[in-house]
Amino acid sequence: MTGKRETKKRAVRKALYEAAVQLIEHHGYEAVSVDQIVALAGVAKGTFFNHFPGKADVLADWYRAAMQGGLETDLSGIPSLPEQWLALARASVSGAAASPRMWTAKSEQAPATPSIQAVEREIDVALLERMTQLARNAGFDRATDPAALADLGLTLITGTIREAQVTGQADRLDDRLGERLRTLCTLAGYTGP
Repeated sequence: MTGKRETKKRAVRKALYEAAVQLIEHHGYEAVSVDQIVALAGVAKGTFFNHFPGKADVLADWYRAAMQGGLETDLSGIPSLPEQWLALARASVSGAAASPRMWTAKSEQAPATPSIQAVEREIDVALLERMTQLARNAGFDRATDPAALADLGLTLITGTIREAQVTGQADRLDDRLGERLRTLCTLAGYTGP
């Protein structure tokens, strides 16, 4: 009995999530109400709150899913550390950029939504771990701490992405990220390919 109940619960949560994403992508976050989401999902309004504390919490689930592909990117054919980091950043951004209204809503709602903040931390930790491992494999001398370098690299990536969002210069994001990551690695003593 529990298996059926859990399966139905997951199906309802998925229907609510998909309805919310569809509506927000089409109409924008502010224009969508919980009433519209539950109507499209075909459930009662109270059911929404059994699955999500509020409308903004859907954005946390979306962000986790959007970033997952970037975290799993195969970097084995990329020889240089800055280019590996750039490929990781590109893959992560492309998942989120595929849904611009969700990305904007996530960014706007994050300061006031603990679930979004928690997922942002979770993603940052996963990216930091991956970037640290790549830095370890790059063969720096002993004076370079791979974890500290990766932390700076992640800060540079997130800062450059936020800069592009704020200034509206997303068309230059790839070039800026590439230049900045190469500069950081060079300053840290990277001499690889």
